[in-house]
Amino acid sequence: MNDLDRLAVLDPARGREPSAMEWTRSEAFVERVMDGTARVSTSGPAPMARRWAVAGAAAMAAGAVAAIAVPALVPGDAEKAIASWTAMPASRAGEQVMPQARACAANGVGGNSTAEPSDVLLAEQRGDATLLIMRKDDGIVECLMVGDVDRAASMALTDAGGPPPQAEGTINLETMSSYGDGDDQWSNIVGLAGPGVTAVEVRLDSGALLQASVKSGWWAAWWPGPEGGEVDSMTITVHAGDRTTSYRPSELP
Repeated sequence: MNDLDRLAVLDPARGREPSAMEWTRSEAFVERVMDGTARVSTSGPAPMARRWAVAGAAAMAAGAVAAIAVPALVPGDAEKAIASWTAMPASRAGEQVMPQARACAANGVGGNSTAEPSDVLLAEQRGDATLLIMRKDDGIVECLMVGDVDRAASMALTDAGGPPPQAEGTINLETMSSYGDGDDQWSNIVGLAGPGVTAVEVRLDSGALLQASVKSGWWAAWWPGPEGGEVDSMTITVHAGDRTTSYRPSELP
């Protein structure tokens, strides 16, 4: 067994053959890279792949990370979130989500901190699930939680220095992924939004259309399904003033 064989067992998609459509999109992107027409970020290094962690009440009480390194909501929570999901989110102010913000602040992902309404940069409600992007002592994190706020799927987005400013009227892609299996599978997408961006829409190749939340220089959405872990299986449309621009994820910096 050589080194590649040893590494192959760590591949979560080992044995999965991309669909014909995924091959076509991948080949098209490679061609854009080769002919110089692919969009490339010049503002810094590409975002790191990030891992969701699920932290529970015991971890918070202990004041330690103590997170289960699984990229999913715990069983039952995912089912409730997916069953109640809505394509149009309800925006929430920091004051309206303080129980969730306190749980997110204390779960150890991105450090432990207290939470104030001003720490909540973006908050949305889709059915029983609340998604937060909030500032903590060690950086900015995303938390997704359902019902009881003693558990949250959490991900660190930036370090304490924060992200560089996004250009006016543009967005980037910080992270996109999918988790779970079968009917419990869900996806999320998060990025920065520059001044002047008023709305971001995500249209899946299945035809489903969902509205992302945009606030405080961030945009985010989550939905039931596997598309966040697939290659360019959606179109992202950005509205800024009277200008509307659409991208495949691979075209975003």
